[in-house]
Amino acid sequence: MSQRPPLTLIVGMHRSGTSLLGSLLPACGIAMPGPLIAGDTHNPEGYFERADITALQEQLLIDLERWWPSPRGMEPLPKNWLTSKPGQMALRDLIALLQVEAERQQGPWAIKDPRSSLLLPLWKQACLTLKIPLQLLLAVRDPAEVMVSLVRRDQAVTGMDGWRAQRLWWHHNAQVLRDGAELPLQVVSYSHWFNPGTALQQLYNLAPEASEELRRQALDCVKPQHRRSHEGPLTTPLASPIQKMHHQLQQLAMQPVERQPAARQRLERWMQQQPELPAQAPLPRRRSRFKRKLKTWIGRPPCNRVADHPWGYLAEVMCGSQGPAAEHQLQFWEEQGFRNFELEKFATLAGPVPVAEPWNPGDDKIKIQVRGGGPNQWASHAWIQHCPLESKVNAALEIVPLGCHGASPIAINLKDVCPGPGEVPTLQQLALLERVWDPDHDRVRLLRQFGINASWLKPQATPNNYLLPTSETWKDCASKLGLPAPQDLAAIGTTLCLGDAGPALTRNLQRPLLGIPGFHALPIEDSQTARLIAQWLQGCLELEVGLVDVQGHQGKERLPGWQALLQNPKKKTPVLIVNQPIGADELLDELQWYRHGCPPPEPCHTPEPEIRVLFDQGSAQRANGLSVCISLHNYETRILDALNSVLTQTCASSIELIVVDDASSDNSAQVVRLWMQEHHQFMGRCLLLQHATNGGLASARNTAFREATSPWCFVLDADNQLDPLALEHCNQLAQQSDTNCAVIHSLVRVQPEAGSSDSRVLVSDAPWQQQLFRGGNYIDAMALIRREAWKSVDGYTHIPGGWEDFDFWCSLIDHGWHGLLCPQVLATYTSHDRSMRAESTTKQERRLSRLLQSRHPWLDLPQCHDQAIWPAAKN
Repeated sequence: MSQRPPLTLIVGMHRSGTSLLGSLLPACGIAMPGPLIAGDTHNPEGYFERADITALQEQLLIDLERWWPSPRGMEPLPKNWLTSKPGQMALRDLIALLQVEAERQQGPWAIKDPRSSLLLPLWKQACLTLKIPLQLLLAVRDPAEVMVSLVRRDQAVTGMDGWRAQRLWWHHNAQVLRDGAELPLQVVSYSHWFNPGTALQQLYNLAPEASEELRRQALDCVKPQHRRSHEGPLTTPLASPIQKMHHQLQQLAMQPVERQPAARQRLERWMQQQPELPAQAPLPRRRSRFKRKLKTWIGRPPCNRVADHPWGYLAEVMCGSQGPAAEHQLQFWEEQGFRNFELEKFATLAGPVPVAEPWNPGDDKIKIQVRGGGPNQWASHAWIQHCPLESKVNAALEIVPLGCHGASPIAINLKDVCPGPGEVPTLQQLALLERVWDPDHDRVRLLRQFGINASWLKPQATPNNYLLPTSETWKDCASKLGLPAPQDLAAIGTTLCLGDAGPALTRNLQRPLLGIPGFHALPIEDSQTARLIAQWLQGCLELEVGLVDVQGHQGKERLPGWQALLQNPKKKTPVLIVNQPIGADELLDELQWYRHGCPPPEPCHTPEPEIRVLFDQGSAQRANGLSVCISLHNYETRILDALNSVLTQTCASSIELIVVDDASSDNSAQVVRLWMQEHHQFMGRCLLLQHATNGGLASARNTAFREATSPWCFVLDADNQLDPLALEHCNQLAQQSDTNCAVIHSLVRVQPEAGSSDSRVLVSDAPWQQQLFRGGNYIDAMALIRREAWKSVDGYTHIPGGWEDFDFWCSLIDHGWHGLLCPQVLATYTSHDRSMRAESTTKQERRLSRLLQSRHPWLDLPQCHDQAIWPAAKN
């Protein structure tokens, strides 16, 4: 058995006398160790709470979205909260604090924090781990006094009102009785401390072994002048369960210690018969009342209708109040609709998400209402086959818009709830229906918060026969839609692109690719046509014709439709949703990547080839300014323009020019060497290096940086040029920059050559900001770079296919460096069809985006937003 001294945990509702207990216990020989929070105007004698434990528990409640004074503080903690990441972190920290303190204590000791009332499982687990005997001391105060005290103290900060305060009182005290059922418990009443007779009896129960002198010293800690709430005004009537519980707790507090367990059992039995406060009323009751009273609510002034209104619970939670405040909130919503932040809050509320409930129409004619789709959209028809209709007459099914006269009292919802007044009638219409099916699991939970009988329309492995083709289906597709039968398509290709994915793909639609660039513009004039399209698409999927949907502005509305069609468990290829233009080769590579299970990018390796010195004239002493680093590969016809632009710099005589030929197969190295022989005397130093093998752009730049002797290096590609003042002006900013500045970049003009489709005027046209890099690179490689920063990120990394400069900028950001803009056009970017960007990078942007995204998770590259909708068996 453990020899550790027992720990008393002082619990109870805030403003209930827990601080008074904290002041009494030391006088009775019970230690209150730790860094205690000092007093203030609300608690002049002090709070007697450990600052470290209070901070730990406050943060845990915030992490669990149950900050105690907030409206959500009235709700039970999330299920399995103790095993969640925040719960486990708090448990680890609490064990560490208690372990140190327990080793110091030689006798009984106590810790006080009202937040512990809500977190008793945390304390029980920590004390069990450390073998510390745990007992509870529950401080109880009249809920009316607590309500007044809380409102006075917290109204300005948390919007506290009487309704919320009394429910918080119930929640804290009830949770102690529920979670502390197996722990030793004493209950003390705050009001009894101010009556001499009851105070002595209560103190005797608390410390039976204390001397009369110690008890008198302890009672001196009671300050009647601090009890300022017992005559405060009551603006909110107390709920009767709270009054009952209060009286029973008062009786429990006055029982001798040996009789408290029996009285506590009676109280716990009574509590088992009481509902949680606050509690959302069962959904069917709210729906039935809503159906009966909807007409009287609309346009009627609010008058105590919160309890019956299907949005009444939401109003109470949002404003943290019952009565006039909640009624005003309801009226506002009915007139103005819901706001974004309110919808976001409602989405976090817990609630059931039942699977789609079947519906029996009672007749042969079924008109299913649709919100967010419509009779003339194939996605709506795709979901009909999954509706749990207890009817054998599928031919009688008809899709109609929401609110259509004569429609059946059922609907499919395919659209999110939007802010604004226009959504109010829609939510009211949905609440009147017997069934609302929705394929979005989270959206079902939100709809149910509005009193709507929504359930989750999960795709069925064996759907009904609504889309089952007949002998005439493919003939109708040919005659009405101009589309060949799916089996005929499967004979000539394996992948069908729906929509215009850009010229790089549409110009190369040859086997195995098929395409209908104008598919999404097809006129759909009636429900039957939309149903035919859904049947045709499902037929293609059944025959293993892979589908690629090129999203337009309505792309998101088609996602649920694909989920409804992909029910073939034998199919191994998803429908690919493409957000950006794509080429034929890149599309085939993407499909192959998906078929292989979407493997992660392989680690990058930057080669370091052997180096030969082809020319070296000048010295580091002469080149006391900047280094210009040029990487060169097969640009013998372009390199001279770049070299001459360096020669025309106003500070050319102090420039260290380093050219690295990356094993060119043309005459590039010889062209540079002849130029250097002719012009080296006009520069500080000219150095020409050559790789024995091709290492790539990153490898060539790293070689140049390693050989550079200047603290700042300007990166210049072999097909670009500098204006005469580029280096001088960038260097002026570099010398005045702070020590964390790694890059000075200027505005760069774009000069497209004949045949180039580049329509850009400028690049590098915005200042350096991490947020702007999230969506892609916008700073050209031509920039002045601090060599120390290059070294700190281990240089450039070889990115197969390109984007080495983008990756380098991101690495600098990861290591705390930043850049500065020189707001002048000081360089020229030559756009031509033989550039690395044109020949390689733009043809594999999706693979490159995934690689960069994995290396720098803070990026949000649009090429990574493509989506694969897998068959149900794969999900």
